[in-house]
Order: sequence, then structure tokens, then C-alpha cells
Amino acid sequence: MKALLVDDTHPLLEEGLIAGGLQVIREFEAPLATLAQQHADTEVIIIRSRLKVSADFLKAFPQLKVIGRLGAGLENIDLNEAARRHITCLRVPEGNARAVAEHALGMLLSLLNHLPRVHREIKEGKWLRESNKGRELQALKVGVIGYGIMGGTFARLLDAMGVAVLAYDKYKSGYAEGGVVECSLERLYEEADVISLHLPLTAETMGYADSAFFNACKNPIHIINTARGPILDTAALVSALDSGKVLSASLDVLEYEKSSFTSLFEGPLPPALASLLERENVLLSPHIAGWSKESFEKMGAGLAQKVLTAIQTA
Repeated sequence: MKALLVDDTHPLLEEGLIAGGLQVIREFEAPLATLAQQHADTEVIIIRSRLKVSADFLKAFPQLKVIGRLGAGLENIDLNEAARRHITCLRVPEGNARAVAEHALGMLLSLLNHLPRVHREIKEGKWLRESNKGRELQALKVGVIGYGIMGGTFARLLDAMGVAVLAYDKYKSGYAEGGVVECSLERLYEEADVISLHLPLTAETMGYADSAFFNACKNPIHIINTARGPILDTAALVSALDSGKVLSASLDVLEYEKSSFTSLFEGPLPPALASLLERENVLLSPHIAGWSKESFEKMGAGLAQKVLTAIQTA
């Protein structure tokens, strides 16, 4: 059985597939036309984000049985068409959930304690203490929206630190554990001081955090987004920062990212992004929350095992 790798992956993934008896073919740069021409008989395809797996893509591989994505989301796959063709689509969110949770926590703590600003001030020779008094996380209530593997891992990390956590998930119930409190969205809006988004990118969640979202929050909030950029409306965030509805923003993802996540945008700087870059209560990182040495290893080994299991049960 042939496994076609169309993106660079971790050695543990390749080793696991080969140990399972698969022939591994590496095609990290070839365009779709070349892939389809040379490897139409492949039964397993491993992707990251370089190619969009559309209906046309799937049509080019009539023997395809399994698609594995070395990542947490499947938004670059036409899942309806894959299901129609009885193709199993796999992801490995458990592989980088801890990395995402720690990154989100680090960004939040940095802003609660004004670390970006005080770093700049000290470099300028300023030693300002009173104006940089921080907040303790245990004094705040954190709302987690989306209680999948990512949201649940972040909630459990906070709970272990003694932080009050409210969790909301539209499609789940009975999931809260430890000290995490399962609640309605209305209660989360009413009580949360921090809101962290852990939603997949779908037609329903596109622009989820918009002006109405920020206006619904009773308290001025700190917002975190380590999920997908288009879930949060950047222009609405800028307005909420200007009005004081948002006290700080920790963003590992931006709506301006290319679908491959490898670069931000082309052309002039979007006005809303230019505004974010001027603010010391906004902390940005380049979609690396789940990209740690350990997470890459766990995702590689985990995806190999999932692919082999899927083949055996197909």
C-alpha cells in the first residue's frame, strides 16, 4: 500500500508507516497535476497545509482510503466529498494540545503582568513599578469556549493552578471535570474576565468573535485566540480595544493568514492589523502555539498509529 506524503513531516511518522508495511513516497513540492499523474493509485495521503484537498483533488485519487493531517484541524479538506467517497480523514489534536495550552497561558500571563511594555521601558532606561502593577490569574474567572481536546486541556491546566474556569460548548454536555464549571454562553458572558477561543473553523464559527460578541461581555475582558484566525473579527477587536471592552488580546492566529499558515499576507498592511501592532496590550505570535519539539514528535507518532489502525479496519 502506498502512502503519499505531500508535506514535510516528522521522521516518527514516516518510520511508523514504513514499520506498518506501507511504501512511503515523498512529494513535498510537486503540484496537484503531477501528483495525480504519477500517484493516482495511492491509498493513503498525508498532508499538513500546503494543498487544499478539494473535490477535484479527491477525484484525482480514485483508490484513496485515508487522509491524515499532521495537525489539529481538517478545514483544508472537503469533508463532505471525502465522506461521500468513504475516505477516512484523521487529525492529531491530542498531539499538540498541551503545547497550545501552555502557549495560551504564557501569552495571557505576559499581558496580565505588562511584560511587553516593561521590557521596552527598561531598554529605554525606565524603571516604573507602580504603573506596571499586574494581576494574579487566580483573581480572575476564565471562560473557555469550545471544550474539545484543545479547550479541555487549557481548562484543566488552569484548574490545576486553582483558577476559576467556566466552559461552554454548544454541542456537548456533561463534560466538565475537576473544578471546571460547565455553563451557558449567557453565564460566561456575564462572569468571565478572560475568554479563550477553542473552536474549529467552520461556516458557523467564521467571525464568531464579532462586535456583538464583545458587546455581550459584561466585564472588560482579556481575549485569547489560539484556534484559527478567521474565528475572530480583527476590526471588531480593534473597536473593542478602543472602547475598553477588551483589556488585552493574545493572538497566535490572525484572519489574514494564508491557508498554508506559512505567511501572513501580501500587499499593504491591513488597517486593523496595523492598529494591533501599535498596542502593547496586544501580543501576537506566528501560529506557533502548537508547534513545539514535543508536539511535533507526538503528532508524528500518533498520526502513524491512527493511519495504520484505519487501514486495518477499512
